[in-house]
Amino acid sequence: MPYDLVLERYGGYVVVFDVDTDAVPVFTMAGTWVGEAATPDAIGDLIRAWEHTDGPQ
Repeated sequence: MPYDLVLERYGGYVVVFDVDTDAVPVFTMAGTWVGEAATPDAIGDLIRAWEHTDGPQ
C-alpha cells in the first residue's frame, strides 16, 4: 500500500515528504517549526540557516 506522506528523522529533526509536492516541511523533534525546504536537496541548508538564527537555545 503506497503512502502519500512519509515522516523521516533527519538528525534531531523530522521532515515530511509528500508525494504531491517537492516542498518539505521541517520540524524539530520537539515539534518546533523550522521551515519549509523548497526541495529535498535544500533540507540541510534550511536546518543550518535555522540553527544560526532561531535555532536551539
